Amino acid sequence: MKTALRLAALSTLAISSFGTSFAPQAAQASTFGERAVAQDDFVAVAAPIGNTGRHQLLVIEQQSDRRDCWSENGSTVNPLLANFDFTGICGRYTDSNGYSIRTAGQDLGVQYNLRTVRQGSDLVLQGVPFLPNRPTIELGRAPYTNDFVRIDLNDGWEFSKRTYQGRALGHVYLSNAETLTALTQNSNTSASRPSTPTPPRQPQEKQPTQPSQEEQVRDEIALSSSQQERMTEIRQSYLAEQGRLEADLNQARQELQEMMIGDASTRQIRRQRNQVERLRQRMSDNRFSSMMAVREVMSVEQRTAFADSMDLDNADVDAVLTALTR
Repeated sequence: MKTALRLAALSTLAISSFGTSFAPQAAQASTFGERAVAQDDFVAVAAPIGNTGRHQLLVIEQQSDRRDCWSENGSTVNPLLANFDFTGICGRYTDSNGYSIRTAGQDLGVQYNLRTVRQGSDLVLQGVPFLPNRPTIELGRAPYTNDFVRIDLNDGWEFSKRTYQGRALGHVYLSNAETLTALTQNSNTSASRPSTPTPPRQPQEKQPTQPSQEEQVRDEIALSSSQQERMTEIRQSYLAEQGRLEADLNQARQELQEMMIGDASTRQIRRQRNQVERLRQRMSDNRFSSMMAVREVMSVEQRTAFADSMDLDNADVDAVLTALTR
């Protein structure tokens, strides 16, 4: 019951803080840079998804020493930030908007998805490729339990922050200096401790593979090659602008926090707050404009299929465009 309540609280926080935690995935490796961080300020957590027995990756960052963002008892983690307003104190990253893989200076956010998978008595943090015939990367492990548990990263993996034009963004990398090729060819992708083998399964009749929802959407919309090229251009333009705006927003929020602590006048603080809100609105406008650009590329029939297949009210533009062009 306690676990369910904490997870519900974290879900509520995720919704309420969306505007400040959004970070776009990179269209190209050169778009974003990387900054080293103090490793003790971060923890990777396997967070239970209700009572399903499954987990998802949660990364917590200690941004201020005013209050502890988490506590540990052995391998079990208590996400303390769920119990207070953690703005300016903690960072919380729950999906691909907040974290991704980076190897040898290359952003792999559009190539790999981070997942927590059970293997025997272990939970394994994996980088799972979006495309077939590419290797899966292992980044760390944790003992399996239906609770919040710390993931110990394998040798060579560490936390870092994404940057844009020298400014740190609200996006965490799980980073490794090795190239992707080297990681998939040597033992660094293996766990530092073996997992307990799972009991052998009884052979089952192989079921036909069902197409994914993304594949069904692409098949139904059936974009031409020229339309796909235009979608790619829209996505790259969207990501570049969103990255620039987020960098400006992070800087404006930092300045606002410094004003609140310092001796700035109420008028100055109010003016700075208005600047923060304007930047948030511009990010929202950029998302809307990009969706309108997508709409203009499609025929009426394609728009109908698109509207039936996507939640347009809560659309993640990058995810939508990736689904359409992959």
